[in-house]
Amino acid sequence: MLFLTHTLAAVASLDDDYDFLGEHEPFVQFMDVVRGEGDTMQGEQIRDQMLLHPVLQEEKQTVLAIRSTTMLARLYTEIEKPDTKRAKELLKEAESSLKRLPDGSFFHLMGEAEIDSIYYLINPSRLAKGISSNSKIKKAYAQYPNQIYAILMKANSLLYAPSFAGGDKNEALSLFLTLLEAGPSQLNKWDLSSIYVGIGRICMDREEWDKALGYFSAAKAIYAFDPTLDGYIRETEESL
Repeated sequence: MLFLTHTLAAVASLDDDYDFLGEHEPFVQFMDVVRGEGDTMQGEQIRDQMLLHPVLQEEKQTVLAIRSTTMLARLYTEIEKPDTKRAKELLKEAESSLKRLPDGSFFHLMGEAEIDSIYYLINPSRLAKGISSNSKIKKAYAQYPNQIYAILMKANSLLYAPSFAGGDKNEALSLFLTLLEAGPSQLNKWDLSSIYVGIGRICMDREEWDKALGYFSAAKAIYAFDPTLDGYIRETEESL
């Protein structure tokens, strides 16, 4: 894997309060189906089984419900014929689950940020949702700066936000590389894939096409289904 210059001091110790999901086999299977195959039907079936037959303690089960529901909602916006009606139904479910988490807690902030980001993805004219998502990410990162998912969400917000709205690709790169320096053993598959895509996207902007393709190919090897990533790969290959 290709690395870029990293000037930010690495976080001494990273935390991952979501790490239990990487050890929960049904959720890993769910992610393989949703992120790897883009299969909404199987995703629905596995999600239903996880929610109908809970095996985790209450808070973790609630987090599982929110993560699986938002991931499935996002998939419905990415398939060839998007089903925004079903995506919105799922987001309503996630919002209902969110009420069972303490307001302002790490899991609550991250859940809110994810839900709002998908509402914004469905309808970019709803600027309030995009602003709300970035606000929750900013707050979570300020309060929990060592949490892997807070760092990842902050990096992505810096990467995709325009500069006038606080976007900063150099800072985003530093955060992505901070996560990579923690080592793959500390990262679950879905976060690692997102990190590779983010770094590859920055390489594209720098016209470092070989590096971009390297990172995109690494992400694709983890999860095959990603129409946006496929577009990046085509653009990169055409520029080589």
